[in-house]
Amino acid sequence: MNARGHISRHAFQIMRFLMVGGIGFAVDAVVLLLLVHGAGMSPVWARIPSLLIALTVTWWLHRSFTFAWRGEVAPSSREWLRFVVANAFGNGLNLGIYWVLIGFLGWGILLSLTIASVVAAGINYAMSARWVFRRD
Repeated sequence: MNARGHISRHAFQIMRFLMVGGIGFAVDAVVLLLLVHGAGMSPVWARIPSLLIALTVTWWLHRSFTFAWRGEVAPSSREWLRFVVANAFGNGLNLGIYWVLIGFLGWGILLSLTIASVVAAGINYAMSARWVFRRD
């Protein structure tokens, strides 16, 4: 594949990654808001289950859409765990930023969630593309 084709494929993959990330963000936000406003949970602690649910949704969509060649391999708990481990730094950063913005700066839930998610997206993409869903 020539350089232009590689860049084009990579750009297309990043677009798909961002689309899936948008869906993951929506899932995260809906679950978070339901837990906070529906179940009365703290906005800090509600973020943990909302993030785990969003992680599972994005893992499934990434393996079947963003990194479609992974659909040739049966999904496994091992791959999901690699996805979680690979994204641990980005997601830890995501949670840390969110908690600082909510807890210390008193910012709103959705603004804090947005900023934290955008910062973590680059790290999550790099780890997913290079380790979790790489072509063998």
